[in-house]
Amino acid sequence: MTEEDVIREITQYDGVELDPKSNDNLAIYSYHDEIMAVVKKGSQPLVIALRCDPNLAKLLEDKYESVLPGLKLNRRRFISIIMTGQLSDDDIKAQIRHAYEETKETVK
Repeated sequence: MTEEDVIREITQYDGVELDPKSNDNLAIYSYHDEIMAVVKKGSQPLVIALRCDPNLAKLLEDKYESVLPGLKLNRRRFISIIMTGQLSDDDIKAQIRHAYEETKETVK
């Protein structure tokens, strides 16, 4: 997936908006002021951070070299994915959907 594909996938969900805290390097996407995803703009390979259930995060981190604790975020509630191709596009889409659902639960 390209950076544009990832952003399109993130922003397809109702209520997800580009956060005003975004800058030239980071595109931050929030749902009702709760961070859901961060895209490191222009990174090669692309790096994204997604909100994630802590138990699932641990499983993914143990299984994939390209999944790390959320860099510069709550390391328990976020994962960072280095998009090297280790996870399929469908896996990335599923993690984005999971991040949206996790963020919605946080807002309740």
